[in-house]
Amino acid sequence: MADRERTPLSSIADDSHDRSCVDAALHERVAGRPVEAARHRAFIIARLVVAACVLLSAPLFLLFHGAPTTSDCVLFLLAQIPLASVIVLSRTGDLRIARSLSIGGWLAMATAIHALTPGDDAFSVALLLVALIEAALTPDVGAVIVIEVVAIAALALTAGLNLRGPRELLTEHATTTMLLGAPLFFYVAALVFGAVRIEQARARAEARSDRDLMLLTGAVGDILLHLDRAGVVNAVLGDGRHVFDLNRDLIGREFFQRVHVADRPSFLKAVSDAVDGEAATTAAVRVQVGVASNAASEFVAPVFNAFEARVRRARSNGEEGATEAVLCALRDVNATLEADIALAAAHAAAERAATSNVRLLANVSHELRTPLNAIIGFSQMLATDEIAPSEPAKQREYASIISDSGHHLLEIVNSILDMSKIESGAMQLAAESFALRALADQCCDMMQLMAEQSGVTLAREYDEAPGEIVADKRGCRQILINLLSNAVKFTPRGGTVRLLLQAEGNHVVVAVADDGAGIDAVDLARLGDPFFQARASLERGHEGTGLGLSVVRGLVGLHGGSIAIESGPQAGTTVSVRLPLDCRDSGATGAPARIATIARLGAPPSAAVGVGVDPATVKKIA
Repeated sequence: MADRERTPLSSIADDSHDRSCVDAALHERVAGRPVEAARHRAFIIARLVVAACVLLSAPLFLLFHGAPTTSDCVLFLLAQIPLASVIVLSRTGDLRIARSLSIGGWLAMATAIHALTPGDDAFSVALLLVALIEAALTPDVGAVIVIEVVAIAALALTAGLNLRGPRELLTEHATTTMLLGAPLFFYVAALVFGAVRIEQARARAEARSDRDLMLLTGAVGDILLHLDRAGVVNAVLGDGRHVFDLNRDLIGREFFQRVHVADRPSFLKAVSDAVDGEAATTAAVRVQVGVASNAASEFVAPVFNAFEARVRRARSNGEEGATEAVLCALRDVNATLEADIALAAAHAAAERAATSNVRLLANVSHELRTPLNAIIGFSQMLATDEIAPSEPAKQREYASIISDSGHHLLEIVNSILDMSKIESGAMQLAAESFALRALADQCCDMMQLMAEQSGVTLAREYDEAPGEIVADKRGCRQILINLLSNAVKFTPRGGTVRLLLQAEGNHVVVAVADDGAGIDAVDLARLGDPFFQARASLERGHEGTGLGLSVVRGLVGLHGGSIAIESGPQAGTTVSVRLPLDCRDSGATGAPARIATIARLGAPPSAAVGVGVDPATVKKIA
């Protein structure tokens, strides 16, 4: 590449972005190739000038010479071949074919002038020279040889090889013309041949340079843009169409239009700083790489990828001083950015998990310590004669406290084990067919004593209950008991807890509504986390481990159901669980159930609604 006469970037004119109307005739294959586009542009302009001159001279010809003859019409049509070559170039984009047509036109003109207008041999020779000169602009040695042969033949005709008879010899004038003209044409042909070889060597070097640059940018994964101070792209190096899904051309202001509006000032500042300084500048930009359609609407949204733009002032070989052009290396950092976001999210999740573990240990320690202290304390009192109560009633009271504490401790351990099984995926459902209404009655009977001791009314409202469902009976029992237990615990004396069973298509809704203390909106989002209660501290006003709803969430997820919680401060709480009638067809993944939360304002829903559940709750989880 060091032997190149020039690189594609060094051949770019400073005013290349000032496009003329001629660019409308350029073929799309030269887009992004400024050197090739300049060749096409020069070819088109020169031949348009010739065609325009011929067309403008036609009225003058008619004015001075009158009606044209057949020979004049033939010559006029041949003079339009340059215009035809422009059309061919614009349609095909093949400069070699267009040049061959143009050269053929000059040769045809020279031959026609010699044959149709005797005495204009000098003009014929001039046209042959034009054909030879144009051949020097095409890297095709075969074309030069053909033109040379045709030129020699035409020269022979021009020199006066008109046979007056079968054995007539050349005149002295013709011999002189041949002897002087042939070497001249051979000399011109040699010059043209040398120019063609030089052009071929330069084209090969340029092709190697372009190939090396493409390989380099492809290996690095970057796109190189050649821009001016205003951010107008003059050239593109790198296979950006495939690497970055840039499906349209980036030449001109197309690339700048793709840059996100919010990133354009920083990009232009980086370009300006690179032009004015020696050091490279960097800017983070988002570039549109496509559009995404929304199936719900007729509108499309642009899709942006994140890129790092590294800009440096461009210096071409042999140039001195500063230049207004810059090179911009675009690197797609979208994957890196997504990885950074994922890493940050993982780090945040790890921190939350660490915090959760600390809180979990604190809550577990507290929950286990409370019943253990009661068991140990009252056991020591009964075992020590000095402090043991003598009254049988007091002894029975202490024994009852020890028994209750032991059962509470067993409940905590069972809940922790259930949570561990659910989170590890070790818990398997034993699906069986059973009557949900009968199971609900059993659970209400079990909770009736607790409700009476708390002064809470336990109501059953399941007139629309389904017959039988296929689910894990033990798991459904745990769901009902946990929901009823929580409702009774957080309902003040004189309150009411209502259980609803309602069929909805292929699902059943199990809802438990209370008119208790309710839950603040800020705490709704954390419901279902292990050991979490609305007052997240160890000084809780209500008995409970904070594991009940976590177990419910896991069991509902195993059944392929969902949960909705509607609550508000001093507005009561309604927990609605939606389960499939047959859990075997639910397609459950085993993940904890999704919990939809609804902040409630004002008083709890009246029983006049019919089932004690806000209809919005049932609609929310549908």
